[in-house]
Amino acid sequence: MLPKNKPTSIAFIFIALSSSHAAEEISFNQDIKPILSDRCFKCHGPDAKNQESEFRLDTHEQATADLGDQFFGIVPGNIEESDLHWRIWEDVEEDMMPPLDSNLSLSDDEKKLLDQWIAEGAPYDEHWSIKALPKTVDAPTSESKWVRNDIDRFIEQGFAAREVIPAEESSREKWLRRASFDLTGLPPSLEDIENFLADKSEREYETVVDRLLASDAYAERMTSEWLDVARYSDSNGYQRDAERRVWPWRDWVIRAFQEGMPYDEFITTQLAGDLLPDATQDDVLATAFNRLHGHLMEGGIVLEEYRVEYVADRTQTFGSAFLGLTTECARCHDHKYDPISTSEYYSLSSFFANIDESGLIAFFSDAVPTPALTLSNENADKEMAKAQKRIDSLSAELAATNTSPGAKTAFDKWLESKPNLDWPGRVAWISFDELDGRNIANAAAPDVPAKTTDLNVLVPGVTGKALQFTGDDKLEVFDTGHFPREHPFSASVWVRPNQHAPRESIFSRGGGADDAASMGYEFMLMDGKPTASLIHFWPGNAARVQAKEAVPTGQWSHLIMTYDGSSKASGLKILLNGKPMELEIVKDHLTKEVDNWHTPNGGLVRQHLVLGERYRDRGFVKGQIDEFQMFDREISDLEARLLYKMESESQILDTSNKTEELYSHFLATSYLPAMSLRSELQAARSDWNNVMDSLEDISVMRELEEPKPAYVLTRGAYDAHGEAVTANTPEALPPFPEDQPRNRLGLARWLTDPDHPLTARVTVNRYWQMIFGDGLVRTPEDFGSQGSNPTHPELLDWLARDFIENNWDLRHLLRQITLSATYRQSTFGDKSSIAKDPENRTFCRSNPNRLAAEMIRDNALAVSGLLVDKIGGPPVKPYEVAVSFKPMKPDDDDGLYRRSLYTLWKRNAPAPMMVAFDAPKRDVCNLRREPTTSPLQPLVILNGPQFVEAARVLGEKLLAKHQGDRTAVIEEAFTLLTSRQPDQMEAKILGDLYQAQRAEFDANPAEANALLEVGTSPVSLYENPREHAAATIVINAMMNINESLIKR
Repeated sequence: MLPKNKPTSIAFIFIALSSSHAAEEISFNQDIKPILSDRCFKCHGPDAKNQESEFRLDTHEQATADLGDQFFGIVPGNIEESDLHWRIWEDVEEDMMPPLDSNLSLSDDEKKLLDQWIAEGAPYDEHWSIKALPKTVDAPTSESKWVRNDIDRFIEQGFAAREVIPAEESSREKWLRRASFDLTGLPPSLEDIENFLADKSEREYETVVDRLLASDAYAERMTSEWLDVARYSDSNGYQRDAERRVWPWRDWVIRAFQEGMPYDEFITTQLAGDLLPDATQDDVLATAFNRLHGHLMEGGIVLEEYRVEYVADRTQTFGSAFLGLTTECARCHDHKYDPISTSEYYSLSSFFANIDESGLIAFFSDAVPTPALTLSNENADKEMAKAQKRIDSLSAELAATNTSPGAKTAFDKWLESKPNLDWPGRVAWISFDELDGRNIANAAAPDVPAKTTDLNVLVPGVTGKALQFTGDDKLEVFDTGHFPREHPFSASVWVRPNQHAPRESIFSRGGGADDAASMGYEFMLMDGKPTASLIHFWPGNAARVQAKEAVPTGQWSHLIMTYDGSSKASGLKILLNGKPMELEIVKDHLTKEVDNWHTPNGGLVRQHLVLGERYRDRGFVKGQIDEFQMFDREISDLEARLLYKMESESQILDTSNKTEELYSHFLATSYLPAMSLRSELQAARSDWNNVMDSLEDISVMRELEEPKPAYVLTRGAYDAHGEAVTANTPEALPPFPEDQPRNRLGLARWLTDPDHPLTARVTVNRYWQMIFGDGLVRTPEDFGSQGSNPTHPELLDWLARDFIENNWDLRHLLRQITLSATYRQSTFGDKSSIAKDPENRTFCRSNPNRLAAEMIRDNALAVSGLLVDKIGGPPVKPYEVAVSFKPMKPDDDDGLYRRSLYTLWKRNAPAPMMVAFDAPKRDVCNLRREPTTSPLQPLVILNGPQFVEAARVLGEKLLAKHQGDRTAVIEEAFTLLTSRQPDQMEAKILGDLYQAQRAEFDANPAEANALLEVGTSPVSLYENPREHAAATIVINAMMNINESLIKR
């Protein structure tokens, strides 16, 4: 609360201020809100639930509310009655605002500004970034000859306000170099420079820009920038940081930029391509954008905790990349500065939660986290179509054979023969009647007994003895049950549960539960309900059925699971006491292998069938098992009934009655045409499965049919469910369209509505920043109250609206920027203007920005001729990965010389050269690289094998081209590395260095030879190795000079 007594000791301040208000009106957004947000909102902002004070300053209604006893924080137009005025001028520690212990303070000018604002009526205004984007924005008029397009009209208008003048135009060479790097990430060639200097047409600049924008290098450059935004990496992060195969998404991005995909389509497809009508493989592939966050592979974690983390990451990325808002600040409490409540945060995050994913990825398999897209190709499609046609044909033929007159006739003859039931295909039969040490006999394989531990004990069973399990100790059945998913099988078991628990494993074969994403097959009781599963990666690639009733505890029940090899949930059956149970289909999307688990190094683990226990799962605690049998086929209902009756020895069948049960048994075990067709069907399924299993997967988004329940998570804790919420957008932003579905596609359409206040503004600002080094808004990730105000708000709106009206065309946007007079300015501005605007907020000169890490390396490769011009493909390992935090073996082929865009990006250990030059780890969405300067940077260029080799190769070429003419070598190398020729002083310095290095190598020829051996590219030794080595040193030094590294 504000004080109830206005201190008379500061009354004189009010008298002075009341007669000294500034003449011109002030802007709430430009002048007042930054002060309130930075100094006041922490205690008096939107996060009312977590503030001790009832007084709020984030809205006019709250700021002017009656605080009781006729006290008001703000009385519009009346400074004396406004307690805010008295508190900010208070000098008594216990009453001053901001409080002394907050480490925040107001300058006298800021206090006067607040008083002036109150005196003018304390008008509030909607925050600038969430104001509707104007339908039209008129560019200012100008008669200036400096102006080249509408961008310049806005920029020029700012010059007058700050009393600055524009810098002189850059030389044509420097402009070309700058444009080449900005638009392609590569330097201009000598031919490019010569052609541009020779072009005297009126459109020479346009010709260059159009050529650059049409190049594949442009698509690669744009992709490189987008990878930071998308937090792309080729590994999963967290402790193990294992590699993953996500580069097909990166290649999709390259293709999108090559094809000039409109930006609204570009982001819609990445957010919701799976939900587009008739979505293609590429549409679904694009949604991998959402799954590029880290994935945990460590055991012993709570799955839900990390699933929530993944959803939070997707929400934060959406908020930063597209809205320019710090949405994550509302995860634990209402946002302290922006109008985003915790409830709104979880409503927004629920758009990204509605997929079938787990919080842990497989340690014991290569299965890709689900939902996943199998990346097919034309040949694979043909092969699978051929196999599917065969499957359909055989299935139809089998159905016809089973009902054919021939089958009926054969059945009658079979009945007359008094057939035996011999239980063909039985691969395991364990009665538990005898325990020989730790061995238990397997009647189906007498030479290979099953094995258990001393802690599992024999107890009375259904017949004879049974085995009681601890739940942590297994019975292992060797060399049994190794079934691929096309292979039918069955299992019969008597069980006596001790309790109903969420999970109790009866038998399984697999790598384990969470650590292997449950790959394999398993039969368990879940809350007492028999449950059968075949799993590639739980939960998104699996088939599971569950009985609708539970088996009783404390008594024996007979259970049978059968599977027909179809990879369908409908192919699973469960029988209780000889009768089929009514089943619920839990999952029905099994498309990949269920029998390929191993350690990360390829070692085989847990290869055998296990009863009563499962790795990293809950076993059959104090449960009892008797008479376990397994068959390598789908047994008949007759056999199931006899197994329940304990009639599992060979016997003559009762054929006195022609029953359907008997006929089905005949078809399953004795009718050769049907048995042959089933064998062919299994082979056809194997053909289809083999092709599918050979194809790679990538994690994507696939919407669940029914939305997952979503809740506010109290203080952000995964298990602290608060109020239920549904998918929605923050109230402060435009309403969600009524005609759109409440899913990611509806969200994307809401986001790309032409009148959305943020999307286009955030986008054009980021690309302005890409070109100029600073955005019109200097905080690209925060367009909220704590972010910077735009330096040129009208220009920002004009660019945004123009971008939309030109079909969200990035090439159009970048063409306008790079053809402006603003862009042509030199980095060397007028001294007076620099003094008045040291931060260059008026853009009265170009910023001398250092090349991005990727460009520095690619520049060396390009000028030396080593750069391999190949688009897309798997990531590569250049030299520097050998000394990364987790060293890797570098490639020994063209991978050493690919563009840095393709360098393998380990999330926890990016290539050291990238880190040295400020590339982010990409563990979160990154909209701006923070430049640093350190001694490590020149050391990398002077000593890194990539740079030394590039200097060596270039030196060799130039020495051969110019027949050892040092002056010519220096001039051409300098031009290649800076796009201009050296002046007289520069040439002399480099010449002296050349001479000194030659003398050094003459004295130490072995060092020259050692230098020339750096790198794997072949050395065609120049006639004098010492001369070659000296040229290498000089060129390497040139790589370190200002203009080689900085856009001037």
